[in-house]
Amino acid sequence: MKKRKLKGYVLPTLYLFIIGLMAVGVTFLSKNLLDKNVETDENYNYSMSVFDENEQTPTTTNEEPVSEKVSMPYTSANVTVAKSFYNKDESNENQESALIYYENTYMPNTGVLYESDEIFDVVSPMDGTVKDIKTDEILGTVLTIEHNSKVTSVYYALGETKVNVGDTVTKNQLIATSGTSKLETDKEQTLLFEVYIDGVLTNPTEFYKKTLDELK
Repeated sequence: MKKRKLKGYVLPTLYLFIIGLMAVGVTFLSKNLLDKNVETDENYNYSMSVFDENEQTPTTTNEEPVSEKVSMPYTSANVTVAKSFYNKDESNENQESALIYYENTYMPNTGVLYESDEIFDVVSPMDGTVKDIKTDEILGTVLTIEHNSKVTSVYYALGETKVNVGDTVTKNQLIATSGTSKLETDKEQTLLFEVYIDGVLTNPTEFYKKTLDELK
């Protein structure tokens, strides 16, 4: 029987065909294994971008705006506290330091008594309406502002008033200047500041810590 000899190009072609089949098989297996791992991996990040590893989803915050606090009733840096608010729950020492002396009589301080060597501006700590301006024999000119149905402030020993009864005032608006009184203080210029919350005398120091929203 006569043997047939393969032509020279047959074997190379066969080899290339086999290599092609192997490459297709490897690609098919790799794809199936990858898909299977993704389906069974609970920690797989399906939202991860394959095109931009630096791509980030913008974050949003739900922070609420901080409410504005009330102001002090003066603006000068030279003002100091002469007498603090009398608190019946304080120590005896603190209570004694909060007593106001007048004509051989000690009286509990119903607000904070401020003093300075120089005249200083008196301002409103909140928006409000001027309800009353009068003269007291001991405390001089007294001005009352109703800020809302909850808060009322009173200013004693004023010098020159800058507003009239019925005027609407805004926070930090100049309402008067400091003045003098017959109370015994170390410095000539004074201001006695009282604040009522829900009709109750309140320590102004605690009042300054409150926000406008809390006092609505």
